[in-house]
Amino acid sequence: MDRQVTYTEIEKHKNPTGYIILIGAIVGVNYALAKFVTKAGITALSATFAQLLLAGLFLYLLLHLKHESLSLKRRQIKYYIINGFLGITVPSLVAYLVLQHIPAWLLTVLVTLSPLITAGFSSIIDRKLIALQRLIGILIGLAGISFVTFSSAQVSQFDPIWILIGAGMPFSLAIANIYRNKAYPKDASSVGTATGTMFSQVLLLLPLLLLSDSTPAFVEPMMDIWWIILGIGFLSAASYALTFFIQDRTDSVGFSQVGYFATVSGILVAALVFSEPISMAIFAAIAVLFVGLALTNGHIQLTKPQAS
Repeated sequence: MDRQVTYTEIEKHKNPTGYIILIGAIVGVNYALAKFVTKAGITALSATFAQLLLAGLFLYLLLHLKHESLSLKRRQIKYYIINGFLGITVPSLVAYLVLQHIPAWLLTVLVTLSPLITAGFSSIIDRKLIALQRLIGILIGLAGISFVTFSSAQVSQFDPIWILIGAGMPFSLAIANIYRNKAYPKDASSVGTATGTMFSQVLLLLPLLLLSDSTPAFVEPMMDIWWIILGIGFLSAASYALTFFIQDRTDSVGFSQVGYFATVSGILVAALVFSEPISMAIFAAIAVLFVGLALTNGHIQLTKPQAS
């Protein structure tokens, strides 16, 4: 049976909002913390490898505490590799790369392209239009993010090419959202799937790391900010475990709303850490954002259901 979801499938959309907000907040904080990593001179490849390795170790510990095992079936391994590459490795590499050249708030704003790209790709793949209410919800959320963008934008000198490169992140996330919704193993645990995904990407990146960086070049820049890298690894483990936990509570378009909350939390953290000003438009954007998410997930209905 096709896993594609409609609004009539109530159980699929049962209470995903809190999880989406939490995941978005964690992701946004991680993007802001990643700015410290790039400032320390750590390469994008080294930073991504360390993040995935630590996240994998944290998740494996949780897997052990839950007395669950890591599935190594062929179907699961295929899912680990493809989903991890599209949804984790590519976005992380792009993020660490472009953060060397653009402000942290701008990176988080780029994440908001993910819901629209996901919605567009979904409609093409499924050969049908998005429900009007869901489309309105996505556009309202995007409007809220626009308020944040205009209020947070400052005059910065950087090559616009880095914005185009950064756009690769939401494109990859959108494809991963759709793939995850279609190919997620039904008999897999959320923690086990997250653990396998992390370790598959560690093994994928290890040869590249050994060819490009020596051991001192990999370890020494991390010594001064080890606590930040440890925090990023822990937060990554939490966000990925939650991502797979809510897999059966929303679909690819609904989950893509994480990008909106990642943007808001990332800008708030960047404002506090990097002294970027916070305006009232940010608080207005948060309110608009909640309306958009509620419309997308069906918590607010534009029309009353007809009595049968």
